[in-house]
Amino acid sequence: MIGVDKMEDIRKRARGGESIASIARAVGASEPTVRKCTRMEDSSPEPPRRRGPESEVLAPYKETIDSWLDDRRNWRKQRHTATRVYVRLRDEQD
Repeated sequence: MIGVDKMEDIRKRARGGESIASIARAVGASEPTVRKCTRMEDSSPEPPRRRGPESEVLAPYKETIDSWLDDRRNWRKQRHTATRVYVRLRDEQD
């Protein structure tokens, strides 16, 4: 795999009108790799997509759970875990 700096060099040379073969020789990459780099528009990975609510059972309690999890100002040991959220939801909301 080639680095981002090498990919950028390949794109600059291709925009300048240099041939695929001469770019491959100058950069030290294979011609198929150079072709692939010149065709790519963006080399950054696609960001993960957010999913909707996972559980219909928890949907009515979503706001309550979110308010419990808004404890970032607490130090790490006092924050809610998934088990603690379950126990608290069971005890307080039945």
